[in-house]
Amino acid sequence: MLFPWTEEIGIDLGTANTHVCVKGAGVVVREATAVAFHAGRRRPVCYGTEARRMLERQVPGVEVVRPVRRGALADFDAGVDLVRHFIRQALGRKPLLFSPAVVVAAPFHTTGVQRNALTTCLRAAGAGSTHVVPKVLAAAVGARLPVSGVESHLVVDVGAGATDIGVISLGTVTAGTTLRYGGEDIDEVVVRAIRRSQGVRVDSSSAEEVKIRVGSVHPDLGQDKVTVNGATSTENGGSEPLAIVVQGASELLLKAVMPIVSEIAWVVDELPPKQRAEVGRTGITLTGGSALLRGFPELVSHHLGIPTTVAKDPLSCTILGIESIIGDLSALSLEGRRFATGPARTNGGA
Repeated sequence: MLFPWTEEIGIDLGTANTHVCVKGAGVVVREATAVAFHAGRRRPVCYGTEARRMLERQVPGVEVVRPVRRGALADFDAGVDLVRHFIRQALGRKPLLFSPAVVVAAPFHTTGVQRNALTTCLRAAGAGSTHVVPKVLAAAVGARLPVSGVESHLVVDVGAGATDIGVISLGTVTAGTTLRYGGEDIDEVVVRAIRRSQGVRVDSSSAEEVKIRVGSVHPDLGQDKVTVNGATSTENGGSEPLAIVVQGASELLLKAVMPIVSEIAWVVDELPPKQRAEVGRTGITLTGGSALLRGFPELVSHHLGIPTTVAKDPLSCTILGIESIIGDLSALSLEGRRFATGPARTNGGA
């Protein structure tokens, strides 16, 4: 039971970015999932986006840790430091009578060990009671799908480190999987292709720049030829910055997203006939950063024969869904997996 004065917050602790919302105040934190330490001393220097900038610039004397990998907590101590900082940032530094109740999203296929590590991290960071909900369910709520209805809806959340695929019905995930492949893997495909074809090395931020500037898995919908700065030669040990031209970038991105398309097809094929027919009628909803690649929904629809759309705000769907869930925690059941109060709503601004 929660006391009336207990703060209630929601956290989307992603591989690349973390969002935090507070009941009645909306989304108050949007930061990178990174923490910078003094090298060798593990004393925090800065957090979030500032820490990521230090990583990109390889600031000497600083070790930057990204505590979440493939959607799961990989560095417990860094995770505690980061979450504690974001909770304080979200609630202010005012003293609290009770630790805040926290709703956190996690990949659908989260092992008991991973789940325990996440909840233990939250409590060590200052959280009180914790509720873990599937990320794909939160994304469905945030996308304003009628999750409490009987008819099935298929949601695909393409995150940086993992892709969650889930069929939602009766306020719970009735089928699905987590593919440990996401936006960062797409970036890595770009990195390797450029290295093989041109003998130059680009960092992950430059590869992400290619993805963003091309912005499409179809050459007719975006730039198919882009110039990238920040590459370095791999020949003769050279390290001088170069500007390279990437041709056929859309085709490259097309190949990179096909593992996700194949996994969606597998989930659909494994559904019972009735649910498969329902998904065929209600369609597929894409959320997450890589859902913004133009031509992606058309690609999924073409391969599966199911109407596919992108959510209105794919980058914020998960945290907006969590915001709706903390608005009525009593609606959670089945160990935090069910949310059955109707279409998503928001409390406060985003």
